[in-house]
Amino acid sequence: MACPVSLRIFFNEDDARKITLTSGLPNSVEDLVSEIKTNFGLSQQFRLQYRDADFGNEYINLMAISDIQDKATLKVVFLSCDENSSHIPVSPTPCSTSTPVHLATSSCSSGTSGNPYSSPSECSFSSDRSLSSADTLILDPVPQPRTSWPSLFIVPRFSYCAEVQLEAANAEFRAHGTLLNPPPKLRMDILEGMAEEIFKYTAYPNDAQIEEAAEVLVHKHPCLRQKGSHAGHEGWKLYLKTKIVNFRTKLSKIGLAEVTVNSLKNKRKGQEKAAANIKKPKKAEVNFFPSFPPGETTESLEEERVALLTEVKKRNNEAVIKQKMQKTFSYRRKEVVQDAPAVYDFVSRWPALFTVSEINAEFLRLTTVPLSAKFLGQLDRYSESLKKVFKEKGGAAGRKMRLLMAPTAKSERIEVTRDCILQSLCAYFNEDCSTLIKEYSNYSGEETQRQIAQTTMGIYVVRREGADDVEEPETVGVVIEGMELLTELRSICYGCVMLFGLIYNLNLNYPQELKYAFEFIQKVLMNLDGKKMSPKVQCLKIKILQ
Repeated sequence: MACPVSLRIFFNEDDARKITLTSGLPNSVEDLVSEIKTNFGLSQQFRLQYRDADFGNEYINLMAISDIQDKATLKVVFLSCDENSSHIPVSPTPCSTSTPVHLATSSCSSGTSGNPYSSPSECSFSSDRSLSSADTLILDPVPQPRTSWPSLFIVPRFSYCAEVQLEAANAEFRAHGTLLNPPPKLRMDILEGMAEEIFKYTAYPNDAQIEEAAEVLVHKHPCLRQKGSHAGHEGWKLYLKTKIVNFRTKLSKIGLAEVTVNSLKNKRKGQEKAAANIKKPKKAEVNFFPSFPPGETTESLEEERVALLTEVKKRNNEAVIKQKMQKTFSYRRKEVVQDAPAVYDFVSRWPALFTVSEINAEFLRLTTVPLSAKFLGQLDRYSESLKKVFKEKGGAAGRKMRLLMAPTAKSERIEVTRDCILQSLCAYFNEDCSTLIKEYSNYSGEETQRQIAQTTMGIYVVRREGADDVEEPETVGVVIEGMELLTELRSICYGCVMLFGLIYNLNLNYPQELKYAFEFIQKVLMNLDGKKMSPKVQCLKIKILQ
C-alpha cells in the first residue's frame, strides 16, 4: 500500500496550501491536476511547475510525476482567456463558449480545456482576423451540468429592461429611501431570472435555500425591500416558492427527466397523488436524476449497457469501462431511482459499478465531490480534535470510547487510528457500531457465510484467530442485502468509505441504528448539506472546531 504524500501547493506570494494524498502520488500529472482541482474547488485550467535542483531550484514545468516526491512544492500557473485572471476565484466559473461564437472575438472553447499544458494562446483567437458572417460558428445549446448549491448564492443579471429599472430604483432608494413597488412585468422578469438561477443547482430547493435567495436578492437590490415584513424579504420568499412550483410544471411539460419522474403518470399503482413518493435529492445529490445525453435514447443506452457486460471481462480495459459508465450514468440513475431494483438484480445488470474505482467515479458524478480523498482527508484533519472530545467524554460512553481508542497507543499506523475514531464516533452518539461491523476469524466457515448472507447492510472483518487488535485484517468486505459487493479492502475505515459511496450510488437509506454517525460523515466530513443538521451532530461539530 502506498504511503501518504504531502505537497505544498503555491498559488501566489500570499497563498500557499497543503494537500495530503492518502494513496500516494497519482500515476500521471493529469491525475495530480485533477486531485488538486477537486481538493481546492478549482475549475480553471492550469499547469504545474516544480523546483528543479539542476537549475538552482527554479520553477520548471512538471511533465512527469517521477520528478517530484513527498514534501515537494508545486506552483499553480493558471491558463485563462483573460491574461489578468491568474488568481483563485471566489466563485470559480469555467471558461465557456457562448452561442453563437464569432471567431473574430476572444473566446475559450471547452474542447481545448482537456490539456492542462495548453498555452493561453490556444484558447483564444486573434482579434486581427477579418472574418465574414459565413465564418460564424453556431453551436447547439447544451444544458450545463448541475453543480452543488454555492456557499453564497449570486443574484443573476435580469433582462436589460429590468436591470435599467432596478438601477434607477436603487439610486432613488439610496437618495431618498423610496421603496419600489415593482409592476407585474418587472416582478415576472425578476422571478423568472431567479428561478432559472436556482434550477442551475437544484430542481427541488428547500426552504432555507429559497430564503437565502430571497435575502440576497433584497440585499443586492434594496429598493425591493417590502414594508410590513421583519427582514424585508419574506414576501419575495413566498413569490419564489410559487414561481419554483410553476417553473417545475413548465419543465415537466417539455420533458425534463428530473421533474417528469414525479408526474402522476409515472407514479406507481396506489401512489397516484401529487405529494406521494416524491423522488428528489435527500442527501445533497447534485445530479440525482439527470436527463439522457443529447441524441441518446433508452434503446441506445441499453446497447451500451450490454456492451459493458463484455468489456468488464477484458483485462486492462479500465479506460473503455470508465467512458461507457460515464455515458450510461443517466440511464443507470433512472433505473436506480425510478425502478428501485434489488441489489442482486442491479449487480447482474451493472457489474462494472462494483469496483473501488467506479464507486468513487459514480459518487463524483452524483455529488461532484471526490469520495475517498474527501472522506479520508477530512477524517485525518479532524482526528486530533475528535480524540480530544472523546477523551473528555464521561460516563459509560466515555469508558467505551477509551477502550475503542486503546489500539492507537500501540500502533502509529494511520489505518488503526481511522478505524478507532470511526468506531468511537458511533459510541459518542450512543450507537452500537457492532450492528454494522462484524468480526470473524474464519471467513470460509459455514457459520460465517450464513451470517454474511443474512446481513442487510454491513462490513465484515476477518482476522486470524488470536490476532492482536492492531494487526492488519486478512480481509475487509462490504455486504448489502446479503451480497458481498466488495472484498479485500485494506481497513475498516476504507470499508466505511465504500459503504457510504454505495448508499449514495444505490439510493439507499442510512441504517437507522447509526443515523447520527452517518449524518456526521455526510454533513461534517463530506460537507454535503452541511448547513442543516441535528442538534447532536451540530454540538459535536462545534466542539471539534473550537
